[in-house]
Amino acid sequence: MTLTKKQPYWGLKKQIAIKGLKQADVANEIGMDITTFNLKLNRSNGRDFYFSEVSKIARYLKIHPSDFF
Repeated sequence: MTLTKKQPYWGLKKQIAIKGLKQADVANEIGMDITTFNLKLNRSNGRDFYFSEVSKIARYLKIHPSDFF
């Protein structure tokens, strides 16, 4: 099986920076290891956020999930 390379969540990275936060801040807030968060943020090896994680991140950053893209 071949995985299609997906683009990182550029919009989410931008929102984190706009709010003056670090990826570690968001990871800690949602209870996720920073390494796992980074893998999912960059969509490495097919990793992606679960819907529940998207909801927590969006709520914490006060953004809509569509802002991730």
